Amino acid sequence: MSNTNKTDQFYDQLTTLVDQSLAAVLKKGSTTNGNQDLESAIASSRTLLEKMRDRTNADIRELRELSEWDTFTIAFYGETNAGKSTLIETLRILLGDTEKLDTQRQFRELAKDLRVDPESLASLDLSIQKLQSELAESQQHADQLTRKLANEEQQQAASLDMLMATIEHKRKHLNLWQKLVHMFKKLDEEKALPERELALVQLKAGNQTKLEAIAAEPSRIQAELAARTGEKANVESAFARLVPLQDGSIIGNGRSDFTLQSHSYRFMAGGQQFQLVDVPGIEGDEKQVMGAIDSSVKKAHAVFYVTRNATPPGSGSDGQEGTIDKIKRQLGKQTEVWAVFNKSATNPQVLQGESLINQNDAVGLADMGKSLTASLGAETYKGHVCVSGMPAFLAAATCLVPNNPHLRSREKFLASMRADEILQRSGMQAFLQFLRSDLCQNFQVKIRDANLKKIRSCLQDGISHLNQAKNNFANAAQKLAVQQKFAASQIDGLLSGTSQKLKSECHDELSGKKTAMRTAIYDYIESDQSNDDFKEYLTGEIESLKTSVGRDLEARFATVFKSFTDEAESIIQKNQKNVSEILHYTIDDPFSSLNLSFQTDFKMDSGINVVGLISALGGAAALVWATFLASNPVGWTTAAVIGAVGLVFSVYKAVRSFFSSDYKKEQQRKSADENLEKVFDKLTEMLDGNLESASVKINEALLATKAQMRIPYEQSINTKVALEEIAVKMAALRDKLVPKPAATTTAAPTPATESALA
Repeated sequence: MSNTNKTDQFYDQLTTLVDQSLAAVLKKGSTTNGNQDLESAIASSRTLLEKMRDRTNADIRELRELSEWDTFTIAFYGETNAGKSTLIETLRILLGDTEKLDTQRQFRELAKDLRVDPESLASLDLSIQKLQSELAESQQHADQLTRKLANEEQQQAASLDMLMATIEHKRKHLNLWQKLVHMFKKLDEEKALPERELALVQLKAGNQTKLEAIAAEPSRIQAELAARTGEKANVESAFARLVPLQDGSIIGNGRSDFTLQSHSYRFMAGGQQFQLVDVPGIEGDEKQVMGAIDSSVKKAHAVFYVTRNATPPGSGSDGQEGTIDKIKRQLGKQTEVWAVFNKSATNPQVLQGESLINQNDAVGLADMGKSLTASLGAETYKGHVCVSGMPAFLAAATCLVPNNPHLRSREKFLASMRADEILQRSGMQAFLQFLRSDLCQNFQVKIRDANLKKIRSCLQDGISHLNQAKNNFANAAQKLAVQQKFAASQIDGLLSGTSQKLKSECHDELSGKKTAMRTAIYDYIESDQSNDDFKEYLTGEIESLKTSVGRDLEARFATVFKSFTDEAESIIQKNQKNVSEILHYTIDDPFSSLNLSFQTDFKMDSGINVVGLISALGGAAALVWATFLASNPVGWTTAAVIGAVGLVFSVYKAVRSFFSSDYKKEQQRKSADENLEKVFDKLTEMLDGNLESASVKINEALLATKAQMRIPYEQSINTKVALEEIAVKMAALRDKLVPKPAATTTAAPTPATESALA
């Protein structure tokens, strides 16, 4: 089986085991016995678990895509301008990177065809500078001569003007005789005028010839300067074709956006294949390069943290991640991290000491080691190496365009010491030896161990998230249990208080009605009615009591029940608010602070339907009261009442009653008292029984309410158990992936590891 097939099978086994572990937990907790609320809780738990499973499987898929099993991969990681590219470019030259050798060959061939060399460029620059100086001097001389000739012409023209003015003046002042004479004879000035005019013309002509001669020299120099400038432009154009091929083209210029993508360079050293990855800088806002950084470090089997500072990496502030925080987050899953102190050296004197680093550097590097060990662990952080990358590059580089600033720096260093001495003093020779032997030794085992650790770390991330979530739900369950117990005790107290209040109110109503009836009957008796009329009146009052007592008691009941429902609603709503706060602060907030690599929409029921609950309670109470009104109390028939009254009158002494009105009234009052006592005793007995029944039925409704208020607690407990079980399953899977020593190394997982996964 090929390595690719082996590794694919390896990741398939991981995914299958994660899926099977989750399925086993969900199946175990799927029994709800038809409880809809528990079904909802399990569904919510399933949502959370499935999201965690999906995130873990996505991480495994990413590792499958990024993990390298054949080539030992070393990532150069650090801040911008730390010198990562400089070190890699130097190693490419010294190790004979195939791509680098090819570009150097192209550079030399093109430079030869273009006949570009530093001497020709220097000669052109010198020639151009000389011509520019000559042109300035020639132009200055021409300007001076031009001004001189113009001055001569101006002076001679002024003299001619003066002569002409003299002639005009003399002619204007001649007398008549003189005018007649000079009609035939010219003035002396007039005789000199043609000669002077001819002299001016000749002067101008001569000056024009001189000016043309003067202008010719600057023009000649200008033409020669243009030719030399054009020649230099051609040379620079040739340089432009060489620039992409020259050594150091991958070295940044200090801008944070110079390297936005990772670049890999493959090497063969001592029969071992490895690759170096140039990772974008990690400082500032990493949004543009986050993907490239993450993929590079996930692919790497070893990481060089390159820094120019012999100090511990900086910590963050004001909510910003510091370098040490990024290192812990991005490199924590590596098996091998080395710090590379890239000593800055712009002057050869830096390399001329007994050691590349000084005492301050040594102290700072020791502190940096402690910081990195604390962040990454002693098993991951291996130590530091020291090198000065730029001098090493200058010593190794051979293909540089003449106007490259590195060329001048190279000449400065080479003037101080030989190239091989620079490589030795800069620490590059030792760094090369470290790469070839120590770091890449037994690289196939390192590849296996590094990849297995990343997978274990991936699973550990899932376990940590599960355990944190489990703890959150356990904490929530504990607080919800206390809250539910408190709310239940409030409801029990409300029921007890309501029962007592209802009984008291109803007894007060019966007592008041009994007193009112007795007063009315006594008033009737005082009107001296016959026994027959009294019986009829008493029977009527008792009959009317049957219709009025229910209405009056119902009014009392409604008042008490309104107070009961208001208090019940208040208790339930406060409980709902407290439950919501508990869930928010123990589950929602901690989840948000976990910085999980996934977003969960897991929601729990934070309470119950208050309106529905009160309606249910109202329905239960109304049913009890309707039953009370519909149950005709024993002895409430008219015949029974008459019988009772008759029984009282059977002992009357009819004759005495006939003769004594007072005696009759006394006996009627006695009969009224006895009959009212019987009726109201029966009403009280029936009322107490029905109130007890009402309390039982309302208590049944409240039991359902208390059970409903317990649902968030049960949800939390069920979710906590499910999270705990899947965490145990994943931990068992993680523990199976501990690398085992192998007698022979392979690029794919060892048979021992594969069997552990089976």
